[in-house]
Formats: sequence, structure tokens, C-alpha cells
Amino acid sequence: MEHAEQATDTGPTQKMRQEEDSKKATTDLSVSTDIAVQYVIFPRKGGWSSFPYPDIAALFVAQESTIFYVSSRTSEEEDLPKAIQVISLSEAEKRLQEQHTVAIVTHPYWLMAVASLQPEICIALLPEPVGDEAASPLWESSISRLVGIADLVATSSETRYMKLLFQGTRAIWLGGEDTSPAGYIHYEGTRIPLRDYEIFFMHALQQVLTGKPDHITMLQCRARADYYRQLRAKTGAHETISFLLSAYEYLLEDSRASTSLKEAFSHAVINGRQDCVVSHYRFLSAIYARSGQIEEALQVFGISANNEQERHHYEQLCRWLEAGEEQLVRAELLRINDDYGSALRVLDELGGETARHWKFRIYQETECVEDALALVHASDIQDAASLLQYRQLSGTALALRGERHGAVRQFLETAVEDEEALARIMELELLDHAVQQLLGEVP
Repeated sequence: MEHAEQATDTGPTQKMRQEEDSKKATTDLSVSTDIAVQYVIFPRKGGWSSFPYPDIAALFVAQESTIFYVSSRTSEEEDLPKAIQVISLSEAEKRLQEQHTVAIVTHPYWLMAVASLQPEICIALLPEPVGDEAASPLWESSISRLVGIADLVATSSETRYMKLLFQGTRAIWLGGEDTSPAGYIHYEGTRIPLRDYEIFFMHALQQVLTGKPDHITMLQCRARADYYRQLRAKTGAHETISFLLSAYEYLLEDSRASTSLKEAFSHAVINGRQDCVVSHYRFLSAIYARSGQIEEALQVFGISANNEQERHHYEQLCRWLEAGEEQLVRAELLRINDDYGSALRVLDELGGETARHWKFRIYQETECVEDALALVHASDIQDAASLLQYRQLSGTALALRGERHGAVRQFLETAVEDEEALARIMELELLDHAVQQLLGEVP
């Protein structure tokens, strides 16, 4: 699924709904205040001035939590607020072995260093790329694997946020158009205003800390749908607004999603967008598939198939449907539209060997390494290609667990038949160097 650019505006109805959702976030949760939480922040390069989410860190301070900042430099060199203490990476390892200690990861290149520490709770505050980071394949692969080990993910990018929701991730968008306070927190006699997304984030965090089910992700998702619905009412039908509205309605299982999507597609055609059959119309196959309209969903995918490989895939899905494999077709159409979360739920309900293999493929695509490895059976490794794939996956899992020598050995064994495995070793070295930069040890 392709995400359009964000449109902006606000209105009284949308603001009222956001306030209701913020109140619901507050009143629905019986949050324990007896937990003494420690936060260990793994920052990005450049000291406190480059920290991507200072307001979130300020909320930790206001909760009178103990906050540590991992660096090889002094507090003065990092220009840290007085409430935040500098600790070394080795000290962070000790802290993370204590109860109620949360790893806050604000740069994806901490991936291997943090994963190897196996924190009780890991929160990823994903930053926007700086300089040439976005162009590096290491950037996206590190984010994917970091998301795979995180208990909660927050991002300032709405496009990234929506991608996370489709992946089935517990996620919060740290942004919004309404700057007015949605709530307050008291700290040292001061009444500090909070925006709606800060309330959503803090309650999502409290749910993670107390082991409660996720009730916040869909609250914020509903707030975004209300925003785009209000904007749509004000501006009229619009390619981008209607598309984003349809995506949120889809996530909320709102029956209006197909109407909004068709509206977006019509305006994309009118605007002369040549790729709109794939970028817009194809999403209708996910909407139909999720609602159980499999034949209609498959028909839409067939219309949107724009190359020989996709047409062949469409014909294969038609054969599966004729053979009675309706739920497998449903899961595949959801996967094609990047709705990995829904596809996995369908496969979980279906069960069986075929479902297991397809779940493995989804976990591979989303780089949920441990989940993928857990699905591998000995019977799956019966030829050179499957053995090669297993060794690559095992090497990555070992690296994430901090078993560096075992990981390198697996990659070297794989490199005998596939030289690309050497790139996995190079990735480890690049991440090692990146950690030195993040710690302030090298330029």
C-alpha cells in the first residue's frame, strides 16, 4: 500500500473528538503509580541538542523517574538537563538487568548493542534520518529489526506510523495539527500542558509497563480518521485526504473505507496520476479481503496486476480459490497490500503447515528474526538453498542475542556458497562503528 502525503487542517468537531479520546485514554486506565521506573536513553549523535524527542524525556522527568543517558562523554559535554545522568554502555548493561528498567532507543544503529542486552522493556523512538542516513540500506533494515524487538514504537512520521499499524505493531504517532493542551501533568508545583499525542504515548507506555492490553493504538487511529473525515467535509473529495481517510477506516474496520478509497482513486484518475491503479485502486483488494469478500478482492487484484509476474500470481490465486483455499487467498491479498498484521491473524486461525510457511515468509519480510526462526522445523532444511537461508537467519539471530562469534561463523559458512553473506559481517562492523559515534568516542 502506498501512502500519500499528509494534508493539514483542523476543526471544532475533530478537536472535540480528540479531547474525548484523550479523556478516554485517561479514564479507561487504572495506572499504578507505585512502580519506580528507570529509563536508559540510547541517544543519537550530537548531544542533547540533537535529541529528537526532548518533550517526551521531560515527561519522564515530570514522573520523577530515574533517567540515564548512555554516552562516553560527560554531562557537561552532552549539555544534559540536571535531571538526567550520564552512564557508560557497560553501566547501562547493569542497569538494564534491574527490574522496571526501560531501554529508550532513539537511533536504529543501536540495534545490536541494545538487542544483545535483552532489556525487559524496549521502547523505540524512531528519529527522522539526517544527512545520508535515508539512502543507506542499513537504515531501513536496522529500523525493521528494532521494531521487531520493541514493545512500543513511536515516530514523528505519519507515513511510518501507518506502516507500523499495518504491520500490527503497538505504535504511537508523535505529531498532530492541534497545538492546544489536551491534558496536564503537575511537576514541582507547575502545571505542564500536554498535547494529545503525549497523553496517548504516556498511557501506551503505562500499558506496556503494567502488562495491560493495547487500548491506545486504536484510540489514536480513530482520532486520525476523525481528523481526515473533518478535513474531507471541509475541502470536498480529494485524492490524498480521501486515501488517508480510507486507510484509517480500513484499520478501524469501518465499512466506509471502500467508499473513501473509490473517491480517492477517482480523483487520482482525474489528476492524471498514471500509477493510480496500483497505488490507489489495488488497496480495494485489501478492503474486500478483510471484510470476507474474497472473489471481489481477487478480481481487483487481477485488474491491478501490471506485469507478467503479478498476472502469474493472480492466476495462481485463482487456482487456489477454485481449490477451496479461500483463507490462504485472503491472507495473501492482505500481505500483498502490506497488511501483515491481518494476514498473520488469518494464518493463525487457519493453522497447518502451509500457514506456518506463509507466516515464516511474512516474518522474514518484516525482519522479525526470532519469530521467523521459531517457525523453522528440521524438515524444512532439506536442500542447499534452505540450509543457506537457515544459516543466514541463524547468524542474524545470534548477532541480535549478542553471540557475535557464533554469528560471524554462521555468515562465513554461508559465504562459501553466497558471497552476499559477507555483507552481513560488514553490517556488524558498520554498526560497531556507528555505536562508537553515538557514544561520542569517534567523529
